[in-house]
Amino acid sequence: MVVRVGIVDLISLRPESMTRRVFLEALDGAAQYLGPGGFHFETTVFGVDPRGPVEDADWAGLAAMDALIVSGSEPTTADIADEPCLRIIDAMLRECAGASLLFSCQSAHAALHLLYGLGRQRLARRQHGCFEHRVVADPLTADLPETVLVPHSRWNAMLSADLRAAGVPILLDSAEAEWQLAAGPDGMLFIQGHPEYLCDTMAREYRRDLRRWLADPTLSFPDIPRGYFPADVYARLTAHAELVRTQRDPSLLDELPLPADYTEVAADWSAHSRLFFANWLRAVTERCTAGTQLAA
Repeated sequence: MVVRVGIVDLISLRPESMTRRVFLEALDGAAQYLGPGGFHFETTVFGVDPRGPVEDADWAGLAAMDALIVSGSEPTTADIADEPCLRIIDAMLRECAGASLLFSCQSAHAALHLLYGLGRQRLARRQHGCFEHRVVADPLTADLPETVLVPHSRWNAMLSADLRAAGVPILLDSAEAEWQLAAGPDGMLFIQGHPEYLCDTMAREYRRDLRRWLADPTLSFPDIPRGYFPADVYARLTAHAELVRTQRDPSLLDELPLPADYTEVAADWSAHSRLFFANWLRAVTERCTAGTQLAA
């Protein structure tokens, strides 16, 4: 049986976007973890402009997928209810109801708002770094240890307390970073963090944020991602950040280290990420198999 998995990129229409790269590598790592024993996947990427006309999306192609991973998009408004992406997410909940839907970052906030009326809060400080989460026993968290590290990268949050009050089961939770993984109806999942990130993703984001600040100093000066760089690198970057702040020299960004592998970061979340996506792919396959048997 071949399971069709779609990646919906709401951030960039570029064929080689970072969003597509990280999710494709996450799925590839999970598939390798599962091995060849009956797990066969075909992956299709859909670029969707969250500000464009809803009808421009390939709804026939999206509806044909057995599962969809929906990326976040850049926040543009203070209230999640006013975000342009809500139109796309609302249509996806209707048009792709037969698929296993995994909503990431802002798309998770949008889906939770549409389904449960939840709001989000603007953080005083960006949640950027790697944070520890408690694991709740579930087939989707099978074989994970009691606590796992997961990257977060956001200015906005939906609070764990609000999800609990709405009856949304939380599977990964953090006292410092709020929830990371929550379950919805019909195999739907919400991810507030970024388990799909590669070893260099947060370093690239930090460099991008410094570049944005250099272009517009009215923005908040970016913090160094927490729990991500080793202590000696973090100390060097603290001094480097002060140089950027005072000298405003774009060439200083060339000095930022980009980790080549997980030995060059303080936390390696890759094994837990592969295991989560493997559990998800297994659940998608089981759901598809059950559906096929019911139709027979």
